Amino acid sequence: MILNRFTPFFPLQNKRPKCNHRYIQFTASLLLSFSLLSDAAANPEPDKYYARIAHNISTDKNDLDVTSLGVVSLKNNMIGHADLTFLGSDQDGDALVLDLGAGLAFNWYVSPYLSIGVSLGYNWDRSEYIAAYYPEVGIIVDVTKAFGISFSGKRYYNLYDDDEDIIMLGLVFRK
Repeated sequence: MILNRFTPFFPLQNKRPKCNHRYIQFTASLLLSFSLLSDAAANPEPDKYYARIAHNISTDKNDLDVTSLGVVSLKNNMIGHADLTFLGSDQDGDALVLDLGAGLAFNWYVSPYLSIGVSLGYNWDRSEYIAAYYPEVGIIVDVTKAFGISFSGKRYYNLYDDDEDIIMLGLVFRK
């Protein structure tokens, strides 16, 4: 029998095949759960557009305060966002940057997403232009039809010659 060659399904014990029912049950339940997940992903929520206000406070590792105001769009399992962000730092000075990003999202009542973005701006304390890029992982939770919460983590690369880890908590509003 061909299934005797597949050790996870029919391991050989004393040169005789023995059926591993627990492994088969686990595999079947895992495949069924992926099937349910794909059914939910096939019928996402309609397109959503949010206004987002988010803030981060500085930690012991960095002194960077980040406050952003922008828009987020969830459409066809894609996310796009544009934010005007204020960066405040005792060591590096204050800056105003434009954050633009895009990525993949699951458009449900709880919408996790993964995106990449760029930041372009000007630091008026140092009188210089700054640029950075970042990956972002986050989630948007709809509390009501008009209000929600966003939570995201970013890692800015090449921002002030250092890498900065930022965790943002925000409010989202939808019409």
